[in-house]
Amino acid sequence: MRSTRFVYSLFGILFLFVGVLSSCSQRQDYLDEYQIRQMILEEIQKNNENLEFTQWKIVNITVNKTDWNWNETASQWEAVYDLPELTELIYENGAELGYVFIGTQGQDEVQKLLPYVNTYSAGNDANGNPIYFTETISCDYQLGNPSTVAFFIKSSDLFKDMDAPQTYNFRIVLVW
Repeated sequence: MRSTRFVYSLFGILFLFVGVLSSCSQRQDYLDEYQIRQMILEEIQKNNENLEFTQWKIVNITVNKTDWNWNETASQWEAVYDLPELTELIYENGAELGYVFIGTQGQDEVQKLLPYVNTYSAGNDANGNPIYFTETISCDYQLGNPSTVAFFIKSSDLFKDMDAPQTYNFRIVLVW
């Protein structure tokens, strides 16, 4: 009689154990991405009430073909613009990123990080050898009152290419 009771008890425990395992395997034991993000955000807000998040400002500048000036000393085309959005905080602790748009908007336009470097063919010399040169479009930032951004077009052969100054759309992204 004891052995029968023992067998029934053993089957009961085994049945209970299988039932618990079965219910556990159907339960969702993971958090989705949204829940994880919410938990992180709540923890950050709870522990860092005065925490500053990253900020940015986008400044679009169009440099018209006629706005470029030739600098004989540096052998480059230049255009300088006020950039009052560039503060000492951004200059010292942030980042300034410059982009130029190449191509036609809505058709083949691409956004290129500055400096943008491209190599061109200028035909052949008197001996029939190909002539190549590289053009670099770049920018510099200067802190001041007001702060400025200067755009440059420079050819590797330092030639004053009258076709180099074109209307360019630039994007400056300030991050702090």
